[in-house]
Amino acid sequence: MPVRKTKPTTLIQLKKDWEKEHLINILSQNRVKRKVIAFLLVYYLNDLQPFFEENPDMYPVENGKIFDIIGLDEEPYIVDALKIGWMRNFPDGKFYPDDDVKRFQLAIILYRVSKTLPFFHSKKVYHYEMKDVPLSDYTYKAITFAISNKFLRLEDGFFFRDRDVTGFEAARSFSKFRKILKK
Repeated sequence: MPVRKTKPTTLIQLKKDWEKEHLINILSQNRVKRKVIAFLLVYYLNDLQPFFEENPDMYPVENGKIFDIIGLDEEPYIVDALKIGWMRNFPDGKFYPDDDVKRFQLAIILYRVSKTLPFFHSKKVYHYEMKDVPLSDYTYKAITFAISNKFLRLEDGFFFRDRDVTGFEAARSFSKFRKILKK
């Protein structure tokens, strides 16, 4: 009886296969969750992590663990995003992985990530006339950063800050961020 040769599946290959499958599922989502944003951050920027300055800004957690992420497929990605300071947990020590992400929140995350790169972030502030985000808004600086770098777009002068981020929009933002860093 002939012996079939099968290619051994390694844990690394299984992880890569899961990541690709997860990314394809994300692209079709109408709204993304915080756990998905953490996954996308680490997926797109993982090999560039040595260039980032770690700036964890975590609230204290009980027993050193964030209990609402334990057992999630995205748990290692969330932990990485928290450790480097790209994302934050909440004052109650939870991460709330299933909360939807709004466009202004994604802009803040992109801005926060850029601030962990000393050579990338400049003091230059761009000004855009947005019909729905006044200059005095606390998110204005982060939103103009995201627009000026073409991570997020205006639609007829509106930013739609409270609109849910789609999977495609989030993936495109982090992909563009990665391309800028690779230059």
